[in-house]
Amino acid sequence: MMIEDNIDENDLLAYASDDVKKTNMPSETYKQSGVPEFEEYVPDMNDEMDDAEDAFGIITTGIEPLEITESGARITGYIATTRRQDVRLGTYVMVPYGDEDLFARIWKLQYLQEFEVDDATEIHSRRMLKSNTTAEVDYKFLALLDPICILYEHGSGSDSKSELVRRMADRIPRPNTQILPVTDKSKIQTGLNIPKEGIFLGHLSVGGEVVRTHAVPPTVPYYLRNDYSMGDPLVFRHMLVCGSTGTGKTFLTKNILRQFMNENNRYRLRSDKSKNRNPCLVIMDPQDEYSQMFEDNPEIAAGDEYNFKSENVDFGRCANTKTFVAKVAGHSYNGKSRAEQVEFTIPFELVRNNLWLITPVGMTELQYTGLELLVEDYFKRGGSHTYGGFVDHIDDEGTRMTYVDSNKIHEASYDGIVRRVRNPALRKVFDQPATPITEILGKVFSPGQVSVFPTEYISSSRIRDLIVLTLMTLVVDNKLSTSGDVAVKDTPIILALDEAHRYLSKASGEHSKKIVSKFADAARQGRKEGLGLFLITQDPQDIDDTVFKQVNTRVILNLTNDAAINALKVQKEYEKRIPYLKKGQMIVHSPDNSDMVEVMGLSKCVVNHE
Repeated sequence: MMIEDNIDENDLLAYASDDVKKTNMPSETYKQSGVPEFEEYVPDMNDEMDDAEDAFGIITTGIEPLEITESGARITGYIATTRRQDVRLGTYVMVPYGDEDLFARIWKLQYLQEFEVDDATEIHSRRMLKSNTTAEVDYKFLALLDPICILYEHGSGSDSKSELVRRMADRIPRPNTQILPVTDKSKIQTGLNIPKEGIFLGHLSVGGEVVRTHAVPPTVPYYLRNDYSMGDPLVFRHMLVCGSTGTGKTFLTKNILRQFMNENNRYRLRSDKSKNRNPCLVIMDPQDEYSQMFEDNPEIAAGDEYNFKSENVDFGRCANTKTFVAKVAGHSYNGKSRAEQVEFTIPFELVRNNLWLITPVGMTELQYTGLELLVEDYFKRGGSHTYGGFVDHIDDEGTRMTYVDSNKIHEASYDGIVRRVRNPALRKVFDQPATPITEILGKVFSPGQVSVFPTEYISSSRIRDLIVLTLMTLVVDNKLSTSGDVAVKDTPIILALDEAHRYLSKASGEHSKKIVSKFADAARQGRKEGLGLFLITQDPQDIDDTVFKQVNTRVILNLTNDAAINALKVQKEYEKRIPYLKKGQMIVHSPDNSDMVEVMGLSKCVVNHE
């Protein structure tokens, strides 16, 4: 068939029949030809005209049915070619109904062919490899939406103040409705149930990109609820920060902990709920990094200060920071910080009610029972009670014969006890020439103070663990006991424990079981006692389940260990992201605070961090 020279070969209608041409005629041609014209669909919405230019695309039923049920939904959107580069998995969108809005996130993206063609052929692949001339309009770009909630104004009558609230997604959007980016900060916060004030953790993000709105500042801050409007502040339901080595756990933790030290941040006392006090932040610091909270970050510029103030982010040094240094024979502490240093020692007297302090891992049940009897009898004696005195007591042959001959302790068990208790590490830590920690509890647990306990300067892991566990026990015992020290009981305490997996691991021995049991009780009663555990670890799977289950807020940085990721039990769509999180990027799982979200931490530390 001959083709006329004046026909545009790109005009497909040039080859169409007369019937096909009629269906593609302009409106005026329709009227002249007598062919009835379809009525144009105009949605009845009050959105601004600019929305059409901002829209990602429209809701469509051309591919799959449009449906919503109590157990799920199938909502498909067609994304316009000009906006396809702006859409990512997890992007938050809004679909207006007119009187209210559907708030959703994109959970699936897909391409479909626009025209019927087989592009899985050798000929086609070679053409594309040689010269890729694929046009976006040749394919349908589809986004499947996961409805999160419906947003609407509540109490809009003349007698009440209008408030934006959310409810479950119970309406189906209309076909051809615009899919819009969410540019209203309040709608995002309400849609994800994020508090509008509290402890600042970072900015809402999607795929590592901070979400921006039309507000000033444009970012969406993520706050942790810190008031009594819906129960106790969430810090007393405990927090966990976990991430692999080098992912910025300490950097992030400093930024979070600094927010609790605002002068106006006060919590109720259990003994007198009419009184409020600032919390005491107690930090177990294995790398000697947290004493730097005493100092400003010199890298913070005027622009940073403006941004911090605009979102109520507390920054700057905690002037009331003290470093408490355990006196250990043969070890000296040379701190990086100019914070005041206070030396202390652990008195052997603490062993009276905490036998595990001198119980090494691997001690048998019979040896543990025998040691329990020896310690109990030793403390019944008059005079002072020291570690050296106890070792001399059980080393005495007369003492040995008394217990062995009376069959109170088997001779093999007795000798095993002596070998294990006569430990050079224990001699270096107990009863050193410094003030006993039990005599300075009021100085350690002071409201509004950051009390840091470094252990990096100690080479023996046995001694480091002994010191940390002693301090942890002092906090818990005094908080939970009715006769506990007043300084501890009447001060809200946030206990930050770095390398938490070392001390709260799944119980493998008798003393481990006792420690975990003690902290499980503390975790359960933390809300009413004003004790919040702030756990930092790279191995969350190693923390005992009885403690782990009490942690309400989990801040997850990059993890590559499958066992660690599985232990966190996050939603599948977020679980897959964890190994790809960039530095500062985190998943926040806090059911009593908000929906699970991705958050980007601050790029600068609010205190000194070297």
